[in-house]
Amino acid sequence: MNAPADQPTRAEQQALSAPFLIEDQDVVRMIARVADERGTEMHEVTRLAIEDYAKRHDMAQRGPEWLERYWREHPMPLPTGLVADKRFYDSLNDEL
Repeated sequence: MNAPADQPTRAEQQALSAPFLIEDQDVVRMIARVADERGTEMHEVTRLAIEDYAKRHDMAQRGPEWLERYWREHPMPLPTGLVADKRFYDSLNDEL
């Protein structure tokens, strides 16, 4: 049996309810130029760009091993609950 498809999110439902229109002519020209250079359609260029952006900005993605090790060896201190004295720190820079 086929599993039911995941329900679209609110943003996906909104996006699918109307066509996506790019009104910025410079952006459209950039997409068209890349599509011409690659010999592909504009919607494919847009899809690839969005996929690439999503991969690079995935917040669930772990850091490199050396950074993971550094984070383990140097954990952030626990919050103290104290409130910073903004006037004091501003006075250090003569910002009062």
